[in-house]
Amino acid sequence: MTDQHLTQPTADLEQRIRIYEKMDQDPDWPGALQAIDYTIITLLTLGLVVTFYLWGF
Repeated sequence: MTDQHLTQPTADLEQRIRIYEKMDQDPDWPGALQAIDYTIITLLTLGLVVTFYLWGF
């Protein structure tokens, strides 16, 4: 009974490690943000802050 409880989490952990190692070797992660995404987020945030500042002015 004890061996079964130890084997399942270990196997799951090893599987997760293999998946993350495989993802780490691939240079293009699906869904990863690029520099253009961060630039757009920054500009939208700046625009929102300026808009609310001027609205409350």
